[in-house]
Amino acid sequence: HSINIKEVIIMNQNKALELTKDIATDIIGGILIAVGVYNFAAAAKFPMVGVNGIALIFYQLFGLPIGTVALILNIPIAICCFRLLGRRFFLNSVRTIIITSIIMDVIAPLFPVYQGDRLLSAICCGVLSGLGYAMIYMRDSSTGGSDFIMMSIKALNPHLSLGNIAFALDAVIVILGTVIVSRDVDSLIYGLIVSYLLSLVMDKVMYGID
Repeated sequence: HSINIKEVIIMNQNKALELTKDIATDIIGGILIAVGVYNFAAAAKFPMVGVNGIALIFYQLFGLPIGTVALILNIPIAICCFRLLGRRFFLNSVRTIIITSIIMDVIAPLFPVYQGDRLLSAICCGVLSGLGYAMIYMRDSSTGGSDFIMMSIKALNPHLSLGNIAFALDAVIVILGTVIVSRDVDSLIYGLIVSYLLSLVMDKVMYGID
């Protein structure tokens, strides 16, 4: 019995350690993504990628908080993708969605907003966001939204890289953001640069630098 109790204690300690790592990763990754979106993309009026990109459209048109809108948009997508992605990944993602949404609306506005060169803004946004997403994906979680769709496509087509899937999906959202909000060709180009850098950094971090 004493051995069983020790095993249970060790098991619980390991679970607590993994949960702590998951939450720490969500916080760090969430800050990187939020700063990339709020402090660089939103300020430079870039069309952004994923559900955050759709939420950014609402922010630029109506001033609605990005994190809150992203959280609301995630609900129907999460319900549709639940069975394909599995319970563990789904629950991990719900935790990540809540944490990153709070960071987007509460923490990111505390950082200074970059008002400099738009190309540098695009580079910083793509690199920071790519690092944030890669960290979260490597802990078997996601920020929901297009991530759920992306992971579903990955599950059905394992040979495709997450970066390539992300770039294809994000390019569509970037084009929509340009047409609806800025209607500026430069913004479209910068948005595609952000999307490309994000997917490139994500793949390099997750699959290694060749």
